[in-house]
Amino acid sequence: MFQQVNRFVSQFRELEKREISRTQDEERLLQALKEKLTTADETADAPRQTQRSIAILSLYPQAGASFLAGNIAFALAGKGISVSLGELPGTISYTYFALDVERRVTDSTPHSTAPTSILLVQNNCLRIHVEAPMTMNQAITENDHADWLFRLSKESSIVLVDLSSSWRVKQVDRLLGLVDEIWVVIDTDLARLTRTIVTEEPPGWWRHHHFRIKIIANKWSEKWNRSAIMKKVEGTLSLWDEENPVHVDQVVPLFDGEKTFSAHSKAKLFLEQYPEEESGLASLLSFQKV
Repeated sequence: MFQQVNRFVSQFRELEKREISRTQDEERLLQALKEKLTTADETADAPRQTQRSIAILSLYPQAGASFLAGNIAFALAGKGISVSLGELPGTISYTYFALDVERRVTDSTPHSTAPTSILLVQNNCLRIHVEAPMTMNQAITENDHADWLFRLSKESSIVLVDLSSSWRVKQVDRLLGLVDEIWVVIDTDLARLTRTIVTEEPPGWWRHHHFRIKIIANKWSEKWNRSAIMKKVEGTLSLWDEENPVHVDQVVPLFDGEKTFSAHSKAKLFLEQYPEEESGLASLLSFQKV
């Protein structure tokens, strides 16, 4: 598009230099064209925000997928990036209860007839889409999930989809084929990780979209990166697809348990209550620079 506009502008400038007598109407039209072309030039040169969609899931409950999704969204929005955070449509929402959405939306957001509530946070840069449990009365199809993701992508530069541990849901396969990245969260419970890998069949998305997968070790110590523990974890994960060995991409430390409980007891995101702890998520925030 930019090249076409640039070529047209060049031709227009050449014609403009020629000595051609014009009527008043032609002069008026010429001036209007100049203004439009100037606007087009500015628009073409303007920097664009990165468009990215990321699904965050854990292989078993309580590994921290929802915690990371919510706080990464909050931190990015704090940098002035427009972010949408949503959960898999048709599943019972964790965010609805964790953030006391019914009260917060009523208090701070104008009434909306949309099927989902939208909680605006971080100077309205973060849009959290939440489906109330009482509204879930119809079946959700793969097309519904695709349409939902497309709508979120139109309204924000970054879309984070919190899948929690619902990776076994049939429709997830297609949804994961549409996002740019898949973040798989594990924690220090190595017994649960091993049991999952050994007893579960590898999902289709694990093999089909392995190039999009990033493994996130949550509640982890940096010193374990250089130990036999990390090699054991990566070896266990690689059992699902031995042709594509897995490596842990990022490590997130264990946050203060008392602070975490304090934030949750007040129905707030962790960084919403303790913004000074953002440095613990620095490794995950760096993806926006890629």
